[in-house]
Amino acid sequence: MTPIDGHSSKLSHNSEQDVIEDAVRELYPAGRRIQRVLLVAPPDVDSGLFDAESVQRGRCWNFPPYGLGIISRLLLNDGLSVHVVNLNHEVLKQCRLLGQEFDFDGAWQKRLDEELQTFSPDLVGITCMFTQTHSIAVRVCSFLKEQTPTAAIALGGVHITNCFQERETLKHLLDALKQVDLFFLYEAEYAFRKFIRVVNGSEDTTTLYQIHFTKRDLTCPAVMRPSGVELDLLPAHELLDTAELSRHGSIGSFYCLKKPETRFTTILSNRGCRGSCTFCSVRGFNGKGIRSRSIGSIIEELHYLKDAFDVGHVMWLDDDLFFDQKRAIALFNEIARQNIGITWDCTNGVIAASCSEELIAAAASSGCIGLNIGVESGNPKILKSIKKPAKIRDFYNAAQVLKRHPEINARVFLMLGFPGETVGMIRDTYEVAKAMDLDWYNITILQPLPNTPIFDEVLVAGGDVPIDAAEVRYNSGVYGRKREDMCNTSRDQKQVIAFSELANDVVPDRRQLDDIWQWFNFHLNFARLADITSPVKLNQQYCYVKNITDMVAPDDPFPIYFFAYLQHKMHGTIDSSLLARLEAVLAASEKKRKVFSHYGLSSQALASGHFPTCFTENALSGT
Repeated sequence: MTPIDGHSSKLSHNSEQDVIEDAVRELYPAGRRIQRVLLVAPPDVDSGLFDAESVQRGRCWNFPPYGLGIISRLLLNDGLSVHVVNLNHEVLKQCRLLGQEFDFDGAWQKRLDEELQTFSPDLVGITCMFTQTHSIAVRVCSFLKEQTPTAAIALGGVHITNCFQERETLKHLLDALKQVDLFFLYEAEYAFRKFIRVVNGSEDTTTLYQIHFTKRDLTCPAVMRPSGVELDLLPAHELLDTAELSRHGSIGSFYCLKKPETRFTTILSNRGCRGSCTFCSVRGFNGKGIRSRSIGSIIEELHYLKDAFDVGHVMWLDDDLFFDQKRAIALFNEIARQNIGITWDCTNGVIAASCSEELIAAAASSGCIGLNIGVESGNPKILKSIKKPAKIRDFYNAAQVLKRHPEINARVFLMLGFPGETVGMIRDTYEVAKAMDLDWYNITILQPLPNTPIFDEVLVAGGDVPIDAAEVRYNSGVYGRKREDMCNTSRDQKQVIAFSELANDVVPDRRQLDDIWQWFNFHLNFARLADITSPVKLNQQYCYVKNITDMVAPDDPFPIYFFAYLQHKMHGTIDSSLLARLEAVLAASEKKRKVFSHYGLSSQALASGHFPTCFTENALSGT
């Protein structure tokens, strides 16, 4: 047992075990037991970021708190009473039901207060997965401490673990969360259960690990990750609003390819990732290597989801679903053999080197409708520097395999702005992506996250990385900085930078990266829609661009324009309302008008139905 780096442990002359015992009994005096446990998932964001209009469109994420479901199953197996409150689901649901009468803080506080009054928990556990959830997690913890002063407040999750790894981010975290009694780090379901068993007298304090006692500034630092049969747990989906989640929000990136009434949820097969990418915190949280559930356990969960909740589609939460190709093929073949009736996607991404013909064929036969491939960069030097577990030839090979299975919507992750990355290196990424010729490219600008090697690299180099967890934001997604910047019409109106005018040896700044991002998005995604001839692919892209137009970015002129183009291509006509929408969007923003015209586009095409014969970087300006 050692204290967290940078903090002094308040040790007396007693043995360390006595000090741990004192810390436990300070929270739960001898004789007091834990019988009722409340587990809370906060809203994804605080009221300042909450976007009611996106919620009304069903755009915002509404993932089940899968980890809380696993903890619930363990505690239920121990005979405890467990309730789960998914406050993100609650605020999304209430916002959609109440419209303009909706009160963000009133919604989650009322729901939580009702649960506290009726359930009266002995222990409350909160999860905080993402950096964007930090601020609202602080507020939820404060509310809980005020309303339940006798129940200990425990906090865990990926974001919490990441902050504990950096001296400065830890200081900000502990200062903001003084009301929290216990922090649980890494995969903590068994550590959480052990703490309860220690309080209840069935185990002693020598079994405690990866737990931090706030008042004593004391940590049991040993890390123990579940493996083998310990992973074969069916989450308590009956406590997770499983049947309602996709009614009020989105799960994964491929929901637009399914019928609107389809029920979605998530499932997990593996923990960990073979890679050690410097921008990713998976290894820092899950440790090295991969640990897998048994195929039988996964099949049992799929049947449970279908039979008990009529789930029609699942998103794998895995960070490396295809790690063991033989096992993955066996899993997919068993899903197909049993004809469970659930389709699936891998939004989190797969590693290109694993995309063999046999595996992708098995994936397709088992119901795969979509996946993302993690490419990030097309430059060998950058791939080596970020420790990407793939080479350029792996990207090309995976693309060729996926083209033989058009029923799978195949997308690619790209990232811009790595340390030292030049314009020439970025051009390599564009050329590789264009040669892969897959369905869509999800492009983001690097945001270094705590507990990643690239965060330390940028921090040491004096780069701009926030150490206050509340300031760490992703660039993509409904609450990302990219979306916020696009909607900010008051931002500077300087001329759009032409990618072709930048010298290869230039390391672009953030303003230049924004314009390069736009260039990539236009040429790799929208302009390539003109080349589609396959009816299967045309329908997939029609559904996806419609989704962007209606749900994701209704005030972005590019998807509106190209959805009209796809309507014209498929049906020979264009919905007249699209022209009005496009003109209204352009009229409202000088910035958007400049970017739109920079790429040679005009709303007159929608009025006339005469589009450019080929949307290529040679046929249009902006090259």
